[in-house]
Amino acid sequence: MPYILVPQKVENSENNIYMASKTIRAKTYAFIIAVSLNLLSHTPDTFAFNSPSESDMPLGIEVNGQSTSLQNLTSPITESNQILVEGSKIYIQNCVLCHGDLLDGKGLYSESFSPPPTNFLLPQSILSKPKSYAYWRIMKGGLGLPKKYKPWNSAMPSWEGVLTEEQAWKVIHFIYEKSKELSSPTTQDVSEPSLENGEKVYSENCSVCHGEKGAGDGPGAKVSSPFPRNFIKGHIKLRSTPFGKIPTDKDLFDAITNGSKGTTMPSWEHLAENDRHSLVLYLKTLSKKFEKFIKKGKTHKIVVITDPPKFTLASLERGKDLFIQNCSACHGVRGRSDGASTKKIVNIATDAIWPRNLSKPWKFRRGDKRKQIFQTLRTGLSLTAMPRFSPRIFNDEQIWDLVHYVQTLSPSQKPKTPEIFNVLKVDGPLPDDPDDPAWKTVDSNFYLLAGQIIQSEKVTYPIIDNVVVKAMHNGKDIAFYLHWDDPTVDPILKKSTTVEESPAPPLPVHLQTDQPEEQPTEELKPQEFPDSIAIQFPATINDGNEKPYFLNGDSEHPVNLWKWSSHPMKALEMTTKGIMKINVQKDSSQNLTSKASFKYGRYFLVMKRPLTTSDADIDIQFRPGQTIPIAFNIWNGSAGETGSKKVISNWFDMILE
Repeated sequence: MPYILVPQKVENSENNIYMASKTIRAKTYAFIIAVSLNLLSHTPDTFAFNSPSESDMPLGIEVNGQSTSLQNLTSPITESNQILVEGSKIYIQNCVLCHGDLLDGKGLYSESFSPPPTNFLLPQSILSKPKSYAYWRIMKGGLGLPKKYKPWNSAMPSWEGVLTEEQAWKVIHFIYEKSKELSSPTTQDVSEPSLENGEKVYSENCSVCHGEKGAGDGPGAKVSSPFPRNFIKGHIKLRSTPFGKIPTDKDLFDAITNGSKGTTMPSWEHLAENDRHSLVLYLKTLSKKFEKFIKKGKTHKIVVITDPPKFTLASLERGKDLFIQNCSACHGVRGRSDGASTKKIVNIATDAIWPRNLSKPWKFRRGDKRKQIFQTLRTGLSLTAMPRFSPRIFNDEQIWDLVHYVQTLSPSQKPKTPEIFNVLKVDGPLPDDPDDPAWKTVDSNFYLLAGQIIQSEKVTYPIIDNVVVKAMHNGKDIAFYLHWDDPTVDPILKKSTTVEESPAPPLPVHLQTDQPEEQPTEELKPQEFPDSIAIQFPATINDGNEKPYFLNGDSEHPVNLWKWSSHPMKALEMTTKGIMKINVQKDSSQNLTSKASFKYGRYFLVMKRPLTTSDADIDIQFRPGQTIPIAFNIWNGSAGETGSKKVISNWFDMILE
C-alpha cells in the first residue's frame, strides 16, 4: 500500500502558520527516523513479509490436535477436474475477498491490509514451493509465522478448524493449477470469435459467480455485493443505451474488459481479445431479449454525451438546487447515502443496495470524470433504483449543472494513508467537542477498513469502509477526533446529542400547501445493536518489534480498546485477549471522556484520556517520541454488526510530538 505525507491546510494567520510549521517539521523528523529504523531492522527476507521462504517452513505442525510432518508431505486427494471445480468453489467462498478472483492479491479487501494479500501469480509466492508450504500457510495463517516475521500484521487467518483437511487440499490444488494457467502468457487466437469458444470461456471463468445458466446464482454469489449479474434479464448497469434497454455489443465487451470497480467482478483484460468477443456472443444467448431485438429489426439508440461547458458559480448553484430536489431523497443532502427514501429502498437480502456515497468518487462504477457522471445521469443504472434523467425533462445544461455540484461533494482524489500518524503537541486545554474549530488546524489521517473474515460470525457486505482520525496532546492529556460515514443513525442519540438527518426533498411548488402536514411524534428507542467504534492499542509497549495480533490480541499479548457506543452513549476502556475475550475495566480504571454528534450520514466523535494512568499493568501509557501501534474497529449496529461482526484495520504507527 503506498503512503505519502499530506501537507496541512491552514488559514493565513501567524499562529496557524507557526502550528503548521511545527507539524511539518515533526512529521519530517518522524518520517526520517521511522524509515531509518525500518531499513536497519529489516532483513531482505522480512521485506517479503507476506511470503516467507521455503526454508522458514517448520518441520511439522499440529492441526486439530494431530501432529503433521511437513517434510515430503503430499496431497492425499486424487487430483481431477472435479476436484479443481470443488477447489474453485472453496476458494470463492473463503479466499476471493482478499486474494481476488484472478488470484493476484487484488480482492475487494486487498487495499485495507498491509502487507497486502499474497499475489499467487508471482513465482516467489507459491508456484516455486511445495504444496506442503501452502498447507502450512493455510492452516496456520499469520499467527503461525516464524518469530522473525512478527509483528503479526498479516491478516491471513488460520483456517484450521474452519476448513477440513480435504477442503484445504482441494483449494491448494485449485490455487496451484489456476495460478499456473493465469501466470502463463496468453497467446492471441487469430480465429474468428465463436459461440462455441464463448461458452467454453464462460464455463471456465464466469460460471463460478454468474451460474451455469447465467442466472447470477453461482457459488460466488454468496460472497458478492452487489450480486453477480443475472444475464437472463438481458441488462447490465453500465451501458451507452437508455434505462431499461439492452446493451450494445461494445457495452458488453467493455464490461468484460473493465470489470466493475469496488465489487468482486475483476477486469478480464488479460483474456485474449477473441475470447472476450466470443464471450459477448455467448452472453447474448442467455437472454431472449437479444434475439427478439434482432427479429423486430430494432437498432440501438445511443445516449449522446455533449461537450462539458465551463464551470461557473451560477452553474454550481443551479446544480445544488437540482440535486436537493431530485437526488437528495436517496443520496442525502451531503451525498452520503442517507436520504429519507433510502431506508425504503435498501434490502441486502434482495440486493437492493445502498445508493452510491457521492463523497467517495473512487468507488463510482463508471468513473468520476465529468463525462462519465453525465452518462450515468442520462442512462441511469438498469435493475437499480437509480433512474435516468430524461432529456424530455432535463436539458443538457441542467445535467452539467448537476455534474458540477456532485463533484463538489468529494475530495478531488482518494486520500492517502500516512506513513506515520503524528499527534500534534499543543499548549493549553484540548478540545473535547468535534465541532471545535481547533480540529481544523490538525492533519487528517485516512484509514481503510475491511470486513472481519477470520471468525465465522463475520461481515459479508460492510457499508463502512474507512475512518478519518486526528489527534493532539498537551503533555498531560491526549484527544482523538474520529469521523466515519454511516447512512443510518441510532435513533436514541437524538435524546442526548446533536443529530441532523437529511430531510425529504421539497415538493414542487404546485404540490406544496400552505399548511405542512403534521408529522407523527417519533418514539425514540435504541437500535437492537448500537453503532460503535474502538481505537485499539497494545496494553503495554515493548522495546522490541513485537506487537499483539491485530485482531484484538491474544492471551499472551492483550490490547486496550477504547470503545464508544451509541447506547449507552459513552466510551469505555476494555482489555481484550482475543476477538471474543473482552473484559470491561472496573469503574475506578475508567478514564475516558467522549462527545459525539451525527450530521448527514456521518458520525463525529472526540475521545480524551490522560497520557498516563495508575493502571500501567493494563492501560496503554503514552510517551512523546515513542512509536505506538494503533488500529481501529467499527460496528454498524443497524446492519446487525456486533461481536466479531465488524470492520477492522491492521496496526499503524503513531508518534506523539
